[in-house]
Amino acid sequence: MIVYPVRRSVTPFMWFVVALLSLYLATVGFFWVFAAPTQTDLQIMAAVLGGAIAVVGVIGFLAYRKRWIYRVPRVGTVVLAAYLLAAGLILVIVWIVAQLLFINPYDVILVAIVMLFAAGVVASIGYMQSAALTEKLESLSGAAELLAMGRYHVRVEIDDNDELSQLASVFNAMASKLEAAARKEHQLDQLRRDLMAWIGYDLRVPLMSTRTMVESITEGLVSDPAMLERYLRIAKRDINALSDLVDDLYDMAQLDTNGIRLERVPTHIGDLFDMTVAGLSQEAQQKKVALTSRCAAEVPIVAIDMRQMTRVMNNLVSDAIHRVPKGGSVRMNAYPTRNGALIEIADFYEGARPEDIATTLKLFFGDEDVRSQANETTRLRLALADAVVRAHGSEIRPQRIGDQGLRLVFALTEDGDRATPAQRGM
Repeated sequence: MIVYPVRRSVTPFMWFVVALLSLYLATVGFFWVFAAPTQTDLQIMAAVLGGAIAVVGVIGFLAYRKRWIYRVPRVGTVVLAAYLLAAGLILVIVWIVAQLLFINPYDVILVAIVMLFAAGVVASIGYMQSAALTEKLESLSGAAELLAMGRYHVRVEIDDNDELSQLASVFNAMASKLEAAARKEHQLDQLRRDLMAWIGYDLRVPLMSTRTMVESITEGLVSDPAMLERYLRIAKRDINALSDLVDDLYDMAQLDTNGIRLERVPTHIGDLFDMTVAGLSQEAQQKKVALTSRCAAEVPIVAIDMRQMTRVMNNLVSDAIHRVPKGGSVRMNAYPTRNGALIEIADFYEGARPEDIATTLKLFFGDEDVRSQANETTRLRLALADAVVRAHGSEIRPQRIGDQGLRLVFALTEDGDRATPAQRGM
């Protein structure tokens, strides 16, 4: 949409004419009342002022209608030209009146000199006004050029109370929005690149494993029935993992376009924890990791999509089980908040974990991200977990627990509304 300058064809010029006529009548009236002129002097004064008013009116009308004002490249020049025109017109009028009404030539010269000085003062004031106006406009223009070059951090500071100050405020608000949009675009671009890396990382491992198992079987390298059964079991596991990853990709795409409608139902967090423990207890036992859960009695019923939130818990807890060394522990805790529950998933290991220093969850990047300087690739299931939690109106926040573990927390509300920081309790 293009917004053009508002041009009112009648109203501004009519007010201009009214102002000129009022000035003309007031000047002639004052001259008649206070100077007590003769009839001839009054006629001369009225004719001269009338002619001046007519000239000013015609010039003003043509300048407005013919857009002469808009053809001047600098606004400061327009202001200065207006002051100079006014000063020159006053000087001409006074000279004509003095020639016609004054008898003494000395008085005519004296008045002309004084009016010339006054015209110079008016022109000087006009120059100062135009310079001040030009400085403001140049600052706005320079900032706009920098903004067009992609420097969205630029701001304009004009401390006056005029329209240009309001324009600077609007410009700064626009620049802030553009800066936020550019930052968001950068984050989305980085997320897209990371997503490609996650997909490649998560798909390559089960594909390579399945390919190896199938090639070994088809080439007759495996003849022992027990070994054959083991290979088939591994291939089945990897195929199931690939199927889950494809489902995750589809759900990620749906969540990204707001295509998934969460089917929220009142759910007790304890039931969610029980399902998670039941599904991952065997995995934890094989890794020799203690998996426990605790839900405080005061935790209220919350409105969530049970299927999607079960996937979130499985993804986060499974990642914690794989991350913690053998002999460690993974704990799920739920605490009551003002309007819902705070979910905590924490992994512990009694001992130094130097590998945690090189571990990151870039997906959960924020002001309190404790692993933002590492290079390990975040898996796709963590991206899905974060997307589902955000669809529920919250966000996953990582917090480091010394050198022994990592704590992931997010909030769920009773009514399903977006959780505020105070409601999250984080």
